[in-house]
Amino acid sequence: MKTLFISIFCSVLFISNSFSQAIEEKDRLKYEAEMEQKKREYINDFVGTLKVDDFQKEIIKQQMESYFEEYQKINMLGLREFERKTYVQNLDDKHFRDLKAMITEEQMSKIMDALKGKWNHSEEKKKKKKDKKRKNKNKS
Repeated sequence: MKTLFISIFCSVLFISNSFSQAIEEKDRLKYEAEMEQKKREYINDFVGTLKVDDFQKEIIKQQMESYFEEYQKINMLGLREFERKTYVQNLDDKHFRDLKAMITEEQMSKIMDALKGKWNHSEEKKKKKKDKKRKNKNKS
């Protein structure tokens, strides 16, 4: 009788443990999908503010997406802080070499600011509104 209760208890314990792992995996996948969607929106919003042609916009999007993938790989390596900073600095220096030849230095600094999280979409919208108001006042 004891063995029956012990075996039932163990089986319930294992089933509940595997069930909770399945829920955690589902939540993790959902979170990753949300982050991917937010990343795409961020990149699209940012690239939309740049004054470059469509071909350059597409290249910038691809470069930024690959940068984020490489950055994520570096973070998953589990390096010490100074090693991680060295890898990230190396990535910053080498990743956009081809792109630097295509765009201005001002646009490149704006891209790097966006990659480092210093670009604010709401500020960009406010700036555009101010510019439109100024243009409309000048036309009047």
